[in-house]
Amino acid sequence: MILTAENIAVITGGPGAGKTTLCEQLAGKGISIGSESGRAVLSRNGGHELRQQDPLAYALEILNLDIDNFKAAHSGSERWLFDRGFADNAGFLDLMGLPIADEVDQACRTYRYQGPVFIARPWREIYQQDDDRIQDWQEAKATYFAVKAAWERYGYDPVILPKMSVEERASFVLNRLA
Repeated sequence: MILTAENIAVITGGPGAGKTTLCEQLAGKGISIGSESGRAVLSRNGGHELRQQDPLAYALEILNLDIDNFKAAHSGSERWLFDRGFADNAGFLDLMGLPIADEVDQACRTYRYQGPVFIARPWREIYQQDDDRIQDWQEAKATYFAVKAAWERYGYDPVILPKMSVEERASFVLNRLA
């Protein structure tokens, strides 16, 4: 059974492209924001080690959180913007050279976002590493291309976010959601 969420949009892309900053800006404008599951897993005790030592287990942990978040948001009527979504897991596994786990593939096919999928392109001028964003610039670009390809493979046509101020990006997203 396919479960389509008309009230959920997604922002995706490589690391350090301004997604979280944009989500923070939109949170004050009547949009509920779904936190990034990958960062939630990384913040757990042993999260970084799990990502490095067992990328598939890391992806499945993210998947479980994403499914819970999707179901919770889908059950309400408020407008949501998720910081990443199911196809990001497929892109991550592609990037790691791993096959797409059946659970990930099934989730990408079963839990469908009706709201737009916005994608933030790599943006060198704002890219910064941090404790959880461990990819260097080349890996950040590769992640973008892997994630974009995964979303397209699952039938989405991502809307490219323009490189502009966070306020202008927020207006762009709000206009698309209206």
